[in-house]
Amino acid sequence: MSSITPLLDTLVHQVAKQRSPVAALPRHPLPVAPIQAAATTTEFSQAGQQVARLLQLIDSWQQQLPPRGSQSAFIQTAGQLFPAQATNLNVAALVSKLQTLVKDSGVFYETLLARWAAQKAPINLLQQQPQNRTPSTIQSILGQQIDLLNSGMLRIETELWPQATLQWLVQPEVNPLVQRWRDEQRRQQGDEPEAAAWTSEIKLSLPALGVLRAKLRLGDQHLTMQVQCTESQVQLVRSQVDMLAQRLRQITGLQVDPIAVGVLANES
Repeated sequence: MSSITPLLDTLVHQVAKQRSPVAALPRHPLPVAPIQAAATTTEFSQAGQQVARLLQLIDSWQQQLPPRGSQSAFIQTAGQLFPAQATNLNVAALVSKLQTLVKDSGVFYETLLARWAAQKAPINLLQQQPQNRTPSTIQSILGQQIDLLNSGMLRIETELWPQATLQWLVQPEVNPLVQRWRDEQRRQQGDEPEAAAWTSEIKLSLPALGVLRAKLRLGDQHLTMQVQCTESQVQLVRSQVDMLAQRLRQITGLQVDPIAVGVLANES
């Protein structure tokens, strides 16, 4: 790449760090039209055009977004996943219910529609989507889909059983708009797109254990995890995390680092 690459990378990283990456960008037209110059073209003019293209891309996406407070797709259940008190939770049953919760949310309706058109999904899965059952929710779901495209963030909040709640956030490590720009630059140079990396945060509130938080990062077949809990439960959790890491390695085939356990601060 040109000698101005460090400047571009700095700009990209600054955009990626912002929770609302387009809010601070100028709304006036950008001077992106090519300038008739002399026979020589400097490296800076080429890099400047790349910066302008990035700003123009982000600005065009901003104009498509409705004025919404949320910056993520939000899936929330009206009832409990397990109405009865769970004394010995079946993990497979929980995974199945969470998968159904996401699949039937309507957020990924177009993906499911494409799979049905390719004869890879049955028609009854489409019929279960809220777009086909409750048309009044279409506008709300559309807003969530736009938020998902803009931020890449997906939030799930549900009550597992009485007094037991789950809050779960999944998002790409790099903002989708910035990743799209990076991939385009790599393709122009004949390189493959970057492998996606994802981060996730989970908060469990359980009657007996209290509050449990986990932060995860998945990238290049490598999983790292940090767990925080109340001070009274630290020893119990530490005695279980080695088994958890081992099961994750066996089930997923990923490289899983030893799981760090710490004390949760300012959490009731």
